[in-house]
Formats: sequence, structure tokens, C-alpha cells
Amino acid sequence: MVDKEYKVLRAQQRSAIIAQRKALSAAEVAAHSQQVWAQVLAHPMLQAPRLIASYLSISGEIDTITLNQALQGKHQLALPVISPTERGIMDFYRYEKLEDLIPNRFNILEPKPLSHNLIAPQALEVILVPLVGFTGRGARLGMGGGYYDRMLKKISPNCLTLGLAYDFQRNDSIESQEWDVPLDEVITPTQHYHFTQKY
Repeated sequence: MVDKEYKVLRAQQRSAIIAQRKALSAAEVAAHSQQVWAQVLAHPMLQAPRLIASYLSISGEIDTITLNQALQGKHQLALPVISPTERGIMDFYRYEKLEDLIPNRFNILEPKPLSHNLIAPQALEVILVPLVGFTGRGARLGMGGGYYDRMLKKISPNCLTLGLAYDFQRNDSIESQEWDVPLDEVITPTQHYHFTQKY
């Protein structure tokens, strides 16, 4: 498939799934999210304290704002901060309180990039990864900016990458490219997919 055709297909797949996600009611998001939270909190890797990179859900994604609060009781959390100068680059900074976050240029809340709160990618033990779509082989369709693909190349080989999604976000027609980094696992309301054994 030529590059232009591939980009068009990816954009179409991305738009279709995002539209389906945005069409969910608040009650549907809450119900599905609770099913995902239960599996995340019971995950074998999360029964001991971990350094976890999470994110703040937007646009109908599985609710991670409430999940983050639940995880904070046992774990140390970090959130992504988008580089203001380098396209496609982000870092993780320690996260403590929602009210301390500030909006970035995409109007997404993130921690203040204070140097003493910067987390080295190799120190992360678990990363909760946002996604638009995924396949039964662990390939991930993101938003197209490449932020997570670049970050996931920097982490420890022992770090667990865990995608959170709705069941309808599985799409086995998604084609992965050489720069795409597959996920270790994906949790949906009804399934827990394991692609790579890390524990």
C-alpha cells in the first residue's frame, strides 16, 4: 500500500472509532469505565506499589481521572507533559493533585514541568496507554502524533504497557508500521488481552 493510501486509511479508521466513542452517553462511559477499573486494580502487576505513568482521559475515553485517584492510594503516578518546542516529544512528570495541573496548547491538563518532578522513562514500571484502536496482536492506533511511539522506545524492557479501551475499539484491519510499538496488554470492559508476558 502506498504511503498516501495508508495515511488516508488510518485517518478513516481513526475518525470512525473516535465518532463511535464520542457518541457514548455519560452513563455508558461510566459503566464501561467501572468494568475496566476493576480489572486494572486487580492486575497482578499492581498488587505491589509501582511507579505508573497514566494520562487524563478526554473525548469519551475510558475514564482515567477517577482511576488515577484510586491508584494514588498505593502507587506513585506520573502524567505526560508535551514538549512546547519539539513536535512529537513528551516527558512524564510526577502527579499529585488534579488542581495543580495546567492546560497545554491542546487544552489538555498536565503537571507543571518542574525539574525535580521529572521521571526518567527507564524508571517507569507500568504505563497506561491511551489509544484509538488496537488489534488482536497488540498493534496500536493512536492519534497520529507519535508521542507514545517515541516514548515507548525509551522505557525499560520490563515496563508493562497497558492499553485501556472499549470493546469496539478492537479493529484487526489496522496495519502496523515499523515505527509502531505494540502493547503488552489491553483491558476492555469484557476482555483482558495479553500479547507479551511481563510477569
